[in-house]
Amino acid sequence: MSHEGTEGRTQRVVDEVSDVWILTNRDDLLDDCISYVEDNYSHSYEIKDLVIEYLSLKCADAMSGADLEAMAREESDISFDSYEDATSGV
Repeated sequence: MSHEGTEGRTQRVVDEVSDVWILTNRDDLLDDCISYVEDNYSHSYEIKDLVIEYLSLKCADAMSGADLEAMAREESDISFDSYEDATSGV
């Protein structure tokens, strides 16, 4: 690919990723996303699909509301068991 073609491709990736990027104050992630898209872009993928793929990979280990509720219930059960244990000898 010519130097002009490479620059044009890179600029297209930067422009299209920046157009759909809505995470304010996370330019570090934007830069990583642009790199990810550049590394994985081919004409068989839409750039926005690669942005979704990048964010999905970043969120794969994120905690859901259901995870947090389960942790709260578990913590509540543990606290209750400890209180019962502490007061059972009284």
